[in-house]
Amino acid sequence: MELKLLNEENFRYLCQGLTLDLHDMQVIDGVLIGLNDKNGLIEKIITHNETLGAESTLPADNGGQIIVIFDKYLTSGKLLATATVTQGKKHTGLPPALHINLHSPTLDIPQRIEIPLRYVLKGMMPLIGAYMVYLHALEINDKETFVYYGITKRGWMKRFTEHVRLAVKGNSDRKFPKLLGESMEARVVELLSDINTTNKRLTGSYHVVCAAGRSKKNASEIERYLITKRSISEKEGLNMI
Repeated sequence: MELKLLNEENFRYLCQGLTLDLHDMQVIDGVLIGLNDKNGLIEKIITHNETLGAESTLPADNGGQIIVIFDKYLTSGKLLATATVTQGKKHTGLPPALHINLHSPTLDIPQRIEIPLRYVLKGMMPLIGAYMVYLHALEINDKETFVYYGITKRGWMKRFTEHVRLAVKGNSDRKFPKLLGESMEARVVELLSDINTTNKRLTGSYHVVCAAGRSKKNASEIERYLITKRSISEKEGLNMI
């Protein structure tokens, strides 16, 4: 079945390395069609994509952020995929987003990927080869959340995989791979011993596409702003000067 509103090329690029397939895209596309039939929002965003491009600012809905939530989970030995639309009152003035909720079978922890909705809709330029700004967030002991911002033109998942490899080696003094490695190890110990350790355990990971389809200059400016305002100046920040 042809996807009517979802941009398959950009969706696959932004979700590369994740356990998502064509059926999952069709589920999301179906919800987008329903949302568009209700208020015409998706067609408005597609027109914005076609006329103003990736580096433009999409007008936000002051009534609350619209979020398309996609869940993929295992139940009774079968993988189920569902999608819904919510409009949160907590966050106002933010553009529509896609939240993908998955589960890590290795560490048995939740994973969430957040993508501005316009990047996965038709009308958007191809994002492959352009720069993106991303956020990796580590939830520790179900309490604290530590953040790391970065820039890449190779995809956020490839960069995260490189961070994981560095973390597993255990010989890095950089804050992000150091905490990632220690918290993953503590989580494995907990799973194997069935004991709640007091060490910093990884209990969730969240990945956000902050900006995509950008020039190197534009992406660098965004990354610098986010690192300065939300990482280096905060105790939960893992970026280093």
